[in-house]
Amino acid sequence: MRKLFAGAAFAAIMALAGQASAGVNIVANPNFDLNTPPGGTAPLDWTLNNASSGSDFFVGPGPTFGPFSAPNSANFGATGSDDDILSQVLSTTPGATYTISFELAHDSTNSANDFSAWWGATSLLNLVNASGFGYTLETFTATATSSLTVLSFHGREVPAWYDLDNVSVTSTSTVPEASTWAMMVLGFAGLGFAGFGARRAAIAAI
Repeated sequence: MRKLFAGAAFAAIMALAGQASAGVNIVANPNFDLNTPPGGTAPLDWTLNNASSGSDFFVGPGPTFGPFSAPNSANFGATGSDDDILSQVLSTTPGATYTISFELAHDSTNSANDFSAWWGATSLLNLVNASGFGYTLETFTATATSSLTVLSFHGREVPAWYDLDNVSVTSTSTVPEASTWAMMVLGFAGLGFAGFGARRAAIAAI
């Protein structure tokens, strides 16, 4: 029985050790499909900072390209000089490397638009007065510097929209997350208990 327990504990530890590199998306509600809130309000698990004037943000099918994955996309169309900002605070491991990706479309070619993506204070993408384009997969790599990292998207589009969908953040490091460390400690404690019990049994048999 103890051998079985020790084997199971060891297998669990090895599985947990590789969990951080398993490519699990740590973004909640990454496709904006959990709800369709009223215009000007954030989807579930996200925070929206409305532009100080001319805010125009909504969750639903984009007017021109629709969603990349039905039923919703997040659509930025602020008509003033300030951006609407959509963000989410992610639990990250300092020193770990992450792959950030998302689908982005732009409805129009004009001289009154901008869109940017940020990983904390690090700029990932910065578009100013961009031409129109269909859904395009944008992919970046960044390193976490703290246990909490803000992923944010900033956008305005006076006559049209930027459409955002399928946001993904996955770890590419073998550095375990904090919760993984806790489970590994429990697993090692289990192995120690199993080894202690086996040793006592061996001494008793002498």
